[in-house]
Amino acid sequence: MKLFAKRAVAQQLNALKNRTAFKPKATRRLMFIHETDLDITEAQFEDMCTIFSHEFDTIERVQYNVNKKMLEGVPKPHLHPQSLDWRGRISADDLVFVLEQQYDLVVHFVHNITLPLVSFSALLKASFRIGPSSLDNQLNDLVLPSTADFGTFLSYLKQYFNKIHPNERT
Repeated sequence: MKLFAKRAVAQQLNALKNRTAFKPKATRRLMFIHETDLDITEAQFEDMCTIFSHEFDTIERVQYNVNKKMLEGVPKPHLHPQSLDWRGRISADDLVFVLEQQYDLVVHFVHNITLPLVSFSALLKASFRIGPSSLDNQLNDLVLPSTADFGTFLSYLKQYFNKIHPNERT
């Protein structure tokens, strides 16, 4: 069963090899994927958002956990191992809606890497992607050191994201 899903995800990752990424001049649509086991305060989340822009049209948060029961009571969309069917497709309607949208920036703050997470991240339509080194390097344009502390992650994010010069989009 997982064999078909692994093949589908491998094809999704291979499709990312030819994409060109650019740092958006203005971030209007942000996608934040975070693991619910990793603590994030609202103040830290707002601080992260102000690094990229003070004005957003959309900030979408996807809650992620390896254990589906840990997501009960948390606002949707949820990403968990049952989000991926045996053919390697995302099956939850709220996640499919998120995949149809275009985002300027995607930030991953995760510790446990699973096949559904990699698949979902590979299918996202994003101009620029930021994530930990534990996640597949083909998924991210800016790879940060892996950490389970959001404060440390935020300091790395501030340090490295501001050093990247935006590319001109033609």
